[in-house]
Amino acid sequence: MEKKSSIVKRTAEEWLEFGDEEFNKGDYETAFQYYKNAIGENASSPFAYFKAGNALTMLKRWNEAIKYFVGTITLDPTFSFAYYKKGQCHLELLQINEAIKEFTIAVEINPNFALAYYRRGYCLYLAKKFEDAIADFSKAIELNPSHAEPYIYRGNCFFHLGNNELAIKDYDKAIELDPDNPKVFISRGVVNIKLANYKEAIGDFTLAISIDQNNYLAYNYRGFCLNQLRQFELAIEDFLRVIELKSNFVDAYNNVGIAYVGLKKYDKALEYFDKATEINPKSATIYFNRGNANLHLKNYVEAIIDYDKALTIEPNYAYAYYGRGNANFALEQYRDALRDYSKAIALNPNFYNAYIARGNVYLKMKHLKRALEDFTTAIELAPENPFGYLNRAIAYRTDNIYSYAASDFNEFLRLYGKEDKLSEKVRTWIRNMGYNPEY
Repeated sequence: MEKKSSIVKRTAEEWLEFGDEEFNKGDYETAFQYYKNAIGENASSPFAYFKAGNALTMLKRWNEAIKYFVGTITLDPTFSFAYYKKGQCHLELLQINEAIKEFTIAVEINPNFALAYYRRGYCLYLAKKFEDAIADFSKAIELNPSHAEPYIYRGNCFFHLGNNELAIKDYDKAIELDPDNPKVFISRGVVNIKLANYKEAIGDFTLAISIDQNNYLAYNYRGFCLNQLRQFELAIEDFLRVIELKSNFVDAYNNVGIAYVGLKKYDKALEYFDKATEINPKSATIYFNRGNANLHLKNYVEAIIDYDKALTIEPNYAYAYYGRGNANFALEQYRDALRDYSKAIALNPNFYNAYIARGNVYLKMKHLKRALEDFTTAIELAPENPFGYLNRAIAYRTDNIYSYAASDFNEFLRLYGKEDKLSEKVRTWIRNMGYNPEY
């Protein structure tokens, strides 16, 4: 394309027109050069500075663009859109506080500037100032009720503040306004995950995928929901699709490993946990998950190493202490197991399984009174869980306290409600003590 010669004398207005032509064609570099020529002809034109800065934003040359917007504002301090564009540049550079200042000036000059309220709200959202962000998004919605984005991010703020009902209401409105935006379906799906509405969440993520088949987050979230519903093969398909789209997305490898644990394919799980640790060697969760896989494979020493790594990264990881306690228990290192379970309980006083596990260690060590205390605490924490009664009954039976044992065994049968080898074994134990099963 033949460029306009800078040798021929042109007016600033002509250079602006030439720049606008190239800008509209998408040739932002040439447009910028023409706008610069306009500034050369008329250095007092705020529009020339503004258009030059705008062309630079299209080229993602944010720092250069800021200088031209400063030129605009210097010449015309009431140019609200220049403050807005300058704020956008700061936002792109993740200079959040600077961006907030610019958007604030923009709305002070023009109180009806909906986009500036939206952008300032977005900055406040990134800064986790959710209540302030809600105020800005609400003002943006008041000024422009047909713009979907403020509803999405106001919904996100409500979600972070724990108001799931208002979050979903905003997402529903955003979907009504912009049904082709996958982001809003993902946001609503995340709220449904929080509410344990996994089937509804799967529907949201599937809609997001129907709009954007390369949206790896939607596949990852849908796979997570399928894992929760124990549909592990389908979950693996989604996670492998994530890996295909984003090969270093560590969550996908970790999630595939979790799915294979669900399928009891522990060797396969280890493969993916190994890959996850290669990508992110500083994730306590991944080492914990790999420790669990090793525990299932009876690789107890390897499991302990993994739990140790998890605890090095996250020293207050109650579940890692519990897992390491299980490995130590399997190795008959009861004192180490006792110490681990006790630490898990200290970190999480409502840790049901840790009380059951510690009670069984005390039982092995013949500390019957302490075992009974732990089993009783577990029952108090979860009175509808049958296994607390089962373990306490075994402890009573060990000490020949048969009446209490029979009572707890019967309570186990009532709550368990299944007909299998375990329930039949419990009935046999009751009869052998001279009592009758009630269930």
